[in-house]
Amino acid sequence: MGSIKDAIRAAQDIKVEPDVDIPEWGVTVDVWGLPSGDWEAYQNKLNKIRFQEGRDGAEMAVKSRRAEIVAKCLHEPGTQTRVFPDTAEGIAILSEKGPGTVDGLFKLCRHLSGEDRNFEQKVKDAEGNSGGDQN
Repeated sequence: MGSIKDAIRAAQDIKVEPDVDIPEWGVTVDVWGLPSGDWEAYQNKLNKIRFQEGRDGAEMAVKSRRAEIVAKCLHEPGTQTRVFPDTAEGIAILSEKGPGTVDGLFKLCRHLSGEDRNFEQKVKDAEGNSGGDQN
């Protein structure tokens, strides 16, 4: 049996929603949750924006950050390849798309990243994923 560190490293705990059809764009993608570090960086950017611009002035800046999250979460179906390997390009493209579609994808990314569940729900989910022989 390997070390606990090796087991943690090998655990595949990023949730994926495969084959998400986006009829507005005529495509099907896999949507992945974000790793903890990416989600925390996003939250830190939001907090900085809110602090610098005040609560009301930050609303538009916060919405523009959703494209960043979506750009990082979209993957080619059945692969680990991001649709937008260049996040800046993804943000530019997604910022020109309909807000309803981007917002819907953002909500899915948020859900897959575990950010729409309270602490108790996250603990329960983690307990369900704590089996020793995950692949």
